[in-house]
Amino acid sequence: MQTLTDVQQKLLRLRDIQSQLQKQKSDLAKKKAELAKQLQQLQQKETELNNLLSQSKQKEMELQLQIEEELQPIPQPSPELQNELLSLLRGDAIAALRLLKSQQQRNPGRSADWCLEKVIWDLKRDRH
Repeated sequence: MQTLTDVQQKLLRLRDIQSQLQKQKSDLAKKKAELAKQLQQLQQKETELNNLLSQSKQKEMELQLQIEEELQPIPQPSPELQNELLSLLRGDAIAALRLLKSQQQRNPGRSADWCLEKVIWDLKRDRH
């Protein structure tokens, strides 16, 4: 049979364990509250970032519209020259467009007709 002091010691250990558990529970509650606060801050920052992203996209669209308004329309080459180039390329419109854009980049001050005539002239020269 256990003595009274053994029971008292076990009770003291049990109370000590309960006290430690209560402290751990309290610490966990504090950490949980801290994490909840951090999560709320992160959510606020996410909202702010989303707002900034939305504003950025809006500004980008406004700038794009402004650029488009400021750009003067590029004159189109004559249909006769377009047809001649397409006929030389056997209807390959993608190649025709690529050649024309390349010529326009090499000669930025020249008209679209001039660039088209140059592409046609180069094609005919290279074939002979």
